Amino acid sequence: MKSTIHSLRPASTGGLRSLVRFSLRPLFSTVHGLRSTARFSPQSTAYGLQSAFTLIEVLVAMTVLAVLVLMVANIFQSSSAAWNIGTQKADMNTAARAALDYMARELESAVAGPIDKVGGGGANYFTFRQQSLDDLRFLTMVQDPKKDGENTYRSLMGSYFWIENNKLRYCRKTASLDCYANESWYSDRGPQENFGDYLITNVLDVQYFVYTNEAALTNGTIAPNATHYQLPMCVDIALEMLSDDDMRKYNDLKNKGIDTTSFEARNAKLYSTRVYFPNRVGYGAR
Repeated sequence: MKSTIHSLRPASTGGLRSLVRFSLRPLFSTVHGLRSTARFSPQSTAYGLQSAFTLIEVLVAMTVLAVLVLMVANIFQSSSAAWNIGTQKADMNTAARAALDYMARELESAVAGPIDKVGGGGANYFTFRQQSLDDLRFLTMVQDPKKDGENTYRSLMGSYFWIENNKLRYCRKTASLDCYANESWYSDRGPQENFGDYLITNVLDVQYFVYTNEAALTNGTIAPNATHYQLPMCVDIALEMLSDDDMRKYNDLKNKGIDTTSFEARNAKLYSTRVYFPNRVGYGAR
């Protein structure tokens, strides 16, 4: 028994030390390698860990990000402004064309000339009146719906078109129309603030150029502001408009007493049409 126990003991203390040294040698090699790597890596600290961003790097990154944000915001703002301008221009075109078409239809229905009647009382002519270059008044043929209590239909009405406070205004005069009794039926328009409605806004100017005959049209001779006892050859309508934003800027300049000539030349848009009169021949066609 003693011999057996003796055989299980290590031969010597030196052998045990050799065994431990041999077992831990790979671990020491690994640690030594890590220390060597940390010593020669430029991105490591004295403890072997990677360093964070420096203050200069953070400031540079924030500056680049701010520049990018400003560029994107500027692009978005420019796109939004271009879209707004395009939308206002399209609305202005639609409104101008609608107003010109409406005035053209009214003028095409105009009548003027001698009244075929029995007796000498009352008016002798249906008149066509150009009050001013931007104020036109004439009679048109119409058949309004019958109202309650009325036994007759109206056959004529007075039409007015003029500009006021950057609005193209119009009115149809029927109730107090006395064109059969008075050749100056157009003179009583009433207070402007309570008379008529408006077709469109943002109107810079409107002008009616009346040509009485072919010679005047050929020579470009515009009829003076006067009462005409027959329909003219044709009427040219020139409508000058601004967009919503441009009209606000225009009014601001006017209120400040600044000359708006150059502003109008840059931003105003001109629309025009020519209207001929199918009823111009009148009773002479019979």
